[in-house]
Amino acid sequence: MTEKKETRGRKRLPPEKKKRPQTAVKINDFILPFVKELKGNLKKGLVTEETLAQLLGVLQGAVFNDINSAGIIENLQHHVSNLESENQLLKGNLDDQKKRTLQIVLERDVEHQEAMKIEGRYRALESKYRNLKDRYDALLHQEHDCMAITSNGKRCSKKAVIDITREGLVFHVCLQHSKVFGAI
Repeated sequence: MTEKKETRGRKRLPPEKKKRPQTAVKINDFILPFVKELKGNLKKGLVTEETLAQLLGVLQGAVFNDINSAGIIENLQHHVSNLESENQLLKGNLDDQKKRTLQIVLERDVEHQEAMKIEGRYRALESKYRNLKDRYDALLHQEHDCMAITSNGKRCSKKAVIDITREGLVFHVCLQHSKVFGAI
């Protein structure tokens, strides 16, 4: 079989006719009209090196040597100085506000600490009250129990319903022991 020559696609250019590759730059849509205008003026020959240098100077912060631009620059500088003085006032107000806020926070923190101390004391007193109430209830229960001593040497645990007076002493006794005290 004979080999066929590849004929698809473009023919290759000889090396002396090849162009060097172009650089591609992505441009923001905002500045695209400016770039197109500049490119068109470059092709027409309307942009000189001096104009291009002035444009680059503006972009780098330099200023045209124009009388109209001097007035604009003075207005802008005046506006900037006004904004800087206003900024200083706002910074001073902010510092004052921070100091006042810190003072209020510290006052509230002191009040909060006092409230926590008072709450701790309240809980301690509440606990003490519960203990005293329990003790009072126990003593009150003992007071209402029968005061008679049983045969095994312990106090009777029945509820006292009758008060008996013997030799100037008052005894609280249950019904069963009232018979014993009544017999005496």
